Amino acid sequence: MKKILFLNTLVAVALLLGSCGKCCKKGGDNQTQCASKEAKSEVVTAKGTFFGVLPCADCAGIETTVNLNEDNSYSQTDKYLNADSTVVKEEGTFHFCSQRNIATLISSKNDTTLFAVEENQIVLLGADGKKVEGELADHYVLKKK
Repeated sequence: MKKILFLNTLVAVALLLGSCGKCCKKGGDNQTQCASKEAKSEVVTAKGTFFGVLPCADCAGIETTVNLNEDNSYSQTDKYLNADSTVVKEEGTFHFCSQRNIATLISSKNDTTLFAVEENQIVLLGADGKKVEGELADHYVLKKK
């Protein structure tokens, strides 16, 4: 499951970074400033602690906590809700593009995960860089603590 998510996310990141990298440059306060004249006047900040239970194909769910820190580092803890309660921890850095409100998390193993950053929540994106639609859409949301 993780390998499929990784491969799908890798493709999406390549597409998003290609377009975001042309318009965005890193700025202060853990945000990215965009050179576009159409840059949003209300910038959502990508920092804080977010929690939720993500869908899992072979378990009851994955309790996920993501900490997006001021210094552009992040930590993520995934607890699989199965018989052995497997816990996976990742750390790395993230880049936030305010023009698209996308946080790209890059782990120390170079695994990449994309989240749409919204007010008081982040939403795990699919392989195509878009939100999941349908019955399970609400299950891909991590709420700010």
